[in-house]
Amino acid sequence: MNKKIQDKARSLKPKQRAVAMAAAVLIAVLIALLIARPMTERSVAAYCQVYKEEKTRLATFPGNTWPSGVFNDALSDAGEFVTSFDRLEKVAPDDIKNDVETLRQLYQKMKDDPSSAIAASLSGAGAESSVKEWTKSHCGVDLR
Repeated sequence: MNKKIQDKARSLKPKQRAVAMAAAVLIAVLIALLIARPMTERSVAAYCQVYKEEKTRLATFPGNTWPSGVFNDALSDAGEFVTSFDRLEKVAPDDIKNDVETLRQLYQKMKDDPSSAIAASLSGAGAESSVKEWTKSHCGVDLR
């Protein structure tokens, strides 16, 4: 059977061979992309799972400079909150996604320019309250 395929390939005109090769490469690339593509699902379950993972991860860092009511924790590195909110934003359901993104942006601003922390935290109070309440009611965590 391999001989038949080789004979068939040799009998194709150069233009037909080029089209066949391009099609084969395209199919291979599409398959690779589908396999490598991260399967992020926006759902309550995915959000709660990532939230619990991030809360556990954040608990290993020291500090008390940058507080977060959502994680009920304070750290010396606001960048760690940026990482956590970035991970949450990728799985957050649509009804909370924008507020999570707002918090990620605020902590990024605090990390980049610590002098803007007060203004940034005041501007994010609504988003933080919203995400905190949503997380409490959907993930069954106690955030006092």
